[in-house]
Parts: sequence; structure tokens; C-alpha cells
Amino acid sequence: MLTVSGCQSQTEDRPRPGAEEGPRLVVVVNYPLQFIVESLAGPEFQILNPVPPAEDPETWLPGDATIQTIQQADLIVTNGADFADWVKKLSLPRSKVLRTSLAIKDALITVPDFEVHSHGSGAHSHAGTVAFFWLDPQLMAKQAEVIAERLINLNPPSEKEIRANLEKLNVSLKPLNQQLDQIQEHYSGLEWYSRRPMYQYLARRCDWTMFHLHWKSNEAPNPEDWKRLKALLEQKKISLMLCETKPAEELVHKLAEQGITVFTLNPLTVARAEGDYVSNMKQQLTQLQKFLKQQQKSSTPEKL
Repeated sequence: MLTVSGCQSQTEDRPRPGAEEGPRLVVVVNYPLQFIVESLAGPEFQILNPVPPAEDPETWLPGDATIQTIQQADLIVTNGADFADWVKKLSLPRSKVLRTSLAIKDALITVPDFEVHSHGSGAHSHAGTVAFFWLDPQLMAKQAEVIAERLINLNPPSEKEIRANLEKLNVSLKPLNQQLDQIQEHYSGLEWYSRRPMYQYLARRCDWTMFHLHWKSNEAPNPEDWKRLKALLEQKKISLMLCETKPAEELVHKLAEQGITVFTLNPLTVARAEGDYVSNMKQQLTQLQKFLKQQQKSSTPEKL
């Protein structure tokens, strides 16, 4: 299944090499990038997010027909930092690929123990760059700027419209920045657990510290996972955990027994049934503020 947005251009476009006149095809790898391109582009562009709604955009792989469509695109907007397995596996025309992480390379966060493996000779770790840039709206705005420039290069007559849309997008992100500023002001210095490296850009923005547990996202923690968590708790008491999806009640209870309270913050790599990126993130940040206020009431700031 392919998710396509956009409509036939009502203006005369320059034809793509080897293609009939029509909208420029722009492929994206996840919903945040789709949101950006849809916010910027007019009918001169056709936007394709090939990942089916029920699939994980990090691990999904396209079939042959979809691969052909992707390779024929005018622009392929990728995230960078090794997000989306299919980008690494396919042979893509380099001139058509926009790696948005390059626009924010000075702000990228690398985790020294991003992945931990064991091959029978003891565990070892690999460093990696956290890919969830858009959880800091300031970084999303920088991604939008570089995308806007490439869209203008594709269709110069659209420049005025694209730049106006970029300004509207930046205005729409302001409430999120204001919420994060409020969270940083009132709840800075917090320490959180997460299953894997995901929330580092959000944490930096809020002046938090993240400790990832190397738990697999869609599996219950095994005895070794619990053993490592207990060892960490003996070293440093941390009472908060961020999860990308709502954990099972059994897991919530077991974490509560360890003194850990969970808050679910969806990174929005996939579009929600209702609303867009801004409305859904705004709602989540509002819920986060209420959660932190309640935690503050039930314990001293030092124990948060």
C-alpha cells in the first residue's frame, strides 16, 4: 500500500527527464518529514510516504514495485542517522537524496553505547547517532529550511509560495517551543529511563538526562533486563521513565514496584488517526506538563 498526497498541477511545470509533465514526486521516509513537505509544497508536488500505516518506518522494507517508484522520484527526503532500513539497503540516486541530518550536523547527539551485542565472547557496544531530531521543534524547523530550498530548486516558480509556507510552519511550531521552554523552566534537571536512545534531543531541550536500558521496544523485559535495571537503581535512584508506546499493565506495575513511574510520549514517526504533528505533539506536551506537576506534588523535587 502506498500513501500518496498531492494533486495534479494546474500550472505548466517543467517535465522531469524521461517523464511526462506533471507534479514533482517527493518521497519521504517517515511522518514528521511528510508533515514538513506537505506544509511547504503546493500542487506542483506529489508527496509519497511509502510506509503502510501499520508498519514501523524504521524497519519497513519496500517491495519491487515500490522500489521502482522510489527510484524514479524527483526528490527522496531522508532523515539521516541511519533512520529507515530501506534507505541503507536500496541503491538510490545520490543526486536525488536529501539527508536532512546534514542541516543539523552540529546539533547531532551520539550515544557511545547505542547498541549492545553479545556474540558468545562477551557483550560489546557500538556508538550511534540518535535520529529523532523532530522531538525538538527547533531542529524540525532547520530540517524544514533545507527541504524548502530543495523544493524551490525543483520548481523555481513555486519559490514565493514555499517561502510563505515555511514562515507559516515556523509560526505553527512556536506553541511547542513555548511549552518546552515552560517545561525547562519548571522541571529542569530531571533524570529519566527509556528503553532505547530516542528522547535525547527532547531531553537536551528540557535540560534532562536520559539513561537508556537497551530493552527491545516490542518485547517484555527478560530476567537479565530486570537484573541490569536493579543494578542501575542501586547506583542511582531514578523514578521516571519515558516510553514510546503505552506499556502493558503488568510492566507498569513491575516498574512501580521498583519506584519507577512511566509516561508515554509517542515520537510520531507514524501519522495519528486524528490531527497533525503540531496538534498531537502539543497535546502530548500538555499531558507531560500535567504529569510532571502531579509528580512534583507527590514527592520532593530532588526525588523527581
